Amino acid sequence: MFSADVIRAVTDGAKAAGLRPAGALALVEVETAGAMFEQDGRTPTFLYERHIAWREAAKVSRMLQSAFAAAGLAIPHWSRATQYKDEGSSARRLGLIARARAIHEETANRSASWGLGQTMGFLYAELGFRSACEMVDHMTGSLSGQVDCFIQELKNKRLIGPLNAGQYATVARGYNGSGYAANHYDTRLADADKRWTRKLAALDAGDTSVMVSPPAGGLSRDEVRDIQKKLRGLGYASVGDPNGGFGVKTVGALSQFQAHEGLPVTGKYDDATRAAMAEAVPIEQPRERQAATAADLAEAGSKTIQTADHISLAGKAKIAIGGLMAGGGAAEHAGGEHVNNLIDTAQDGIDKVNQVKGLWESVHDLAGPLLGHPAIFVAAGVLIVAGIVVVLLARTIKAHRVADHNSGVHAGPEIEG
Repeated sequence: MFSADVIRAVTDGAKAAGLRPAGALALVEVETAGAMFEQDGRTPTFLYERHIAWREAAKVSRMLQSAFAAAGLAIPHWSRATQYKDEGSSARRLGLIARARAIHEETANRSASWGLGQTMGFLYAELGFRSACEMVDHMTGSLSGQVDCFIQELKNKRLIGPLNAGQYATVARGYNGSGYAANHYDTRLADADKRWTRKLAALDAGDTSVMVSPPAGGLSRDEVRDIQKKLRGLGYASVGDPNGGFGVKTVGALSQFQAHEGLPVTGKYDDATRAAMAEAVPIEQPRERQAATAADLAEAGSKTIQTADHISLAGKAKIAIGGLMAGGGAAEHAGGEHVNNLIDTAQDGIDKVNQVKGLWESVHDLAGPLLGHPAIFVAAGVLIVAGIVVVLLARTIKAHRVADHNSGVHAGPEIEG
């Protein structure tokens, strides 16, 4: 969220460097959405890069590289699965950088991107600092320090001219690397530049309208439903499920869209909003939302994830009991008490252990006389297959729930008002 201070500081820094303020603000939006600091209010917003840590630690020594790797803080190559696995919240990022700094502070600081412009720590010398620690100190608690580094990086990479000229692919390649197209960096930058041009023009004209009101009327439920679908597709999930009702959620989502696009915030579906929506691209969801895992959602109290975990546990119980039935002869030889002990250990004290034990005892009472009979192996196979299906189903439910949360498409129906 851009504060007035951020807009003013970036605008002033851009003008001093001969850079269009809209272009500078667009680049900051794509990088950090205007977030200056982590939750402590001082540490520059950052993203730790494990593959960079692997390289930077090796410059010091192989022993240091091994220490970072052993701590789970360095990997040889960029990996979507593990790169940001524990950076889904500010608290986690701060904990991670503290662990890395405890091993070697300079390497840790070189291995992260810092501040409004996400300047990589290893660029410290190019920006005129003696170390990455000095560069990060310059940004810590300082908005002007972050803008300094951001503008200086653009100068060093000779990107001010291309950004002024709207050469977004050139800027994206120079600032974000050759893989920029995979994340649509250039198109997002172009879209943000267009919106910031409108926003700055509105601010210069003194337009700070925040009035929210429903449309004058004349829209059918089908037309409203189409608007709601467009808003969801653009990432404004707060509109709720498209149902054709123009209530507070739709007004709110339209207002968010208008604010994001640099339009007067009215909550009305007017001609300017219609035109902007026709060419808008989906917004980026917050970093915390994008990086959230099933564990994060469970910790936050997600009923879907908790239910899926219970379903998965039931499936695992089926698999376990099927396995015990298949190995009935050995289990019978070892004795029922031994089986119960195994289950106690496997469940590791989970509250569900009594359910699993009870289920085993019931199966044992019924199947005991048949252990070793071919029919018991068939029944065991059915249980195991059923258990696997249940576990996979639970995993799919969790994956879909996490994907919905990451993308922002998870909201309830509209409430008409």
